[in-house]
Amino acid sequence: MYKMAIRWASDRIEKQGIVAFVTNGSWIDGNADSGVRACLAAEFSSVHVLHLRGNQRTQGEVSRREGGKIFGSGSRAPVAITILVKNPNATHEGCEIHYRDIGDYLTREEKLEALHKAVSIKGFSDWETITPNSHYDWIKQRSEAFAHFYPLGSPDAKAGRVNDTIFGLYSQGVKTNRDPYIYNFTRDACAENARRMTQDYLDALSEFKENPGLSVNEVARRHTENVTWVGELMGSLRRKKTTKFDDNYIRKVMYRPFIATNCYANYIFIQRKYQMDRIFPNKTSENRVICVPGIGSKKAFSALMTGTIPDLGLNNAVQCFPRYSYPKPADPSEGTHTFQGIGELPDRIDNISDTALRTFRDHYRDDTLTKDDIFDYVYGILHPPSYREQFANDLSKMIPRIPFAPDFHAFAQAGAVLTSLHLNYETCERYPLELIFSHQGEPQPKHFQLSKRAMRYTDKEAKTTLILNDHVRLSGIPEEAHRYVVNGRTPLEWFIDRYKITQDKDSGIINDPNGWFADPRDLVTAIERIVYVSVESARIIEGLPAEIVSN
Repeated sequence: MYKMAIRWASDRIEKQGIVAFVTNGSWIDGNADSGVRACLAAEFSSVHVLHLRGNQRTQGEVSRREGGKIFGSGSRAPVAITILVKNPNATHEGCEIHYRDIGDYLTREEKLEALHKAVSIKGFSDWETITPNSHYDWIKQRSEAFAHFYPLGSPDAKAGRVNDTIFGLYSQGVKTNRDPYIYNFTRDACAENARRMTQDYLDALSEFKENPGLSVNEVARRHTENVTWVGELMGSLRRKKTTKFDDNYIRKVMYRPFIATNCYANYIFIQRKYQMDRIFPNKTSENRVICVPGIGSKKAFSALMTGTIPDLGLNNAVQCFPRYSYPKPADPSEGTHTFQGIGELPDRIDNISDTALRTFRDHYRDDTLTKDDIFDYVYGILHPPSYREQFANDLSKMIPRIPFAPDFHAFAQAGAVLTSLHLNYETCERYPLELIFSHQGEPQPKHFQLSKRAMRYTDKEAKTTLILNDHVRLSGIPEEAHRYVVNGRTPLEWFIDRYKITQDKDSGIINDPNGWFADPRDLVTAIERIVYVSVESARIIEGLPAEIVSN
């Protein structure tokens, strides 16, 4: 709405005047807002943007730097004051764009006091003059060097029109639009929720067929006890698409980093499967997928490998680059069933292009390099801090591009070790932690079970001891375990955030992570493994070469 208001105001003042707004500030550097920035530069003779920050749709240190929310609890988005001037008598060419950031770590009160003292734009003396680049970036502009790296993937390559990227196929993770009904740590609960959801849908379908005078909305409103009617499910009902409950649809899905769960992966109930039926078409299909954030992510860049279907939220609107792909089903209904694990698994296709293999061999003058080497190298080169920091702006706005590092094998070897760690986080070695019990005697399995109260640290700063419940604590968590971050949090933070008993407000469905473990004591083992993965990942990443671009 605020973009519409700016459009209306610009038209209203015609050739001369001033427009001033207080708005959501995400348009300043939003990837989808380049057209807005281009129009403002084209229509106005000068622009002043005072960025007040306060974006609380971020996490950790990034959130703390954003500072206080200008409108208190009434806002989570960044806020900007923008003054737009149309002056037909301006003597300069084009549009002068002036930008001022209010600063890091300021409270709401400090920001408001700065505005009070400034009175007007003249009260801020250190305005930055912006020269937009070819992408209409105003701040956090992309690097010219990044554009010369080898592309990981592209829409044209994905469509088969070109063959100039490393990967042909890539895809976002699955999007359900009804997580409480689809996902559950306990397999029996996942099955029962799915059974009820399927029955509600079939009852609605039967009523719709028997009463052609009723609209889809009218029928759906009468069958909402065990299903939420949003998105494509309404379309399936309109097309009278049938289904049946089958526990073969239950699949293991990587929901968040190092957090797997059960998923009822029937595509009638999943809003978007994207290309996942060509990446993991069957329960037994083996694949490895490099998962990076989607374009426009506000979180620091990270990459994560998984060997099972990823949810869209695994890595912030995740984009997935698989080692292999599978043929596209000729019949969409066949694809639906194949994905669930019903039917034979088709032959897999190498998803790394021959062009990329030739390019890497030519660059490194090494004909022994394989596509597996390149896959490992890609995963390795996406991890060094030098890559993520130097090209942070590019990585937030584009699909990653891959530099040719001087030491190919150092990154390929690191990538292979990280791959093994991240794929096998549930079976890898354990970091030795000290178990502390709050009672005397031999602990029983029930003492290890999670409760509705979330796990928490005894010390929020050092984070060396974790309280599992009223009976058990884990001590000796090393500082290194808090240095490896993926999708804005450490693996242990993801574990604490997701492994707690929750009840969905609308459906009443309970999701109990205790159901994920065969034995309650496996919870401790899982935490020790997560700590091991974190410590080893940090060690490997910090040992990567700093030089990532060949001369």
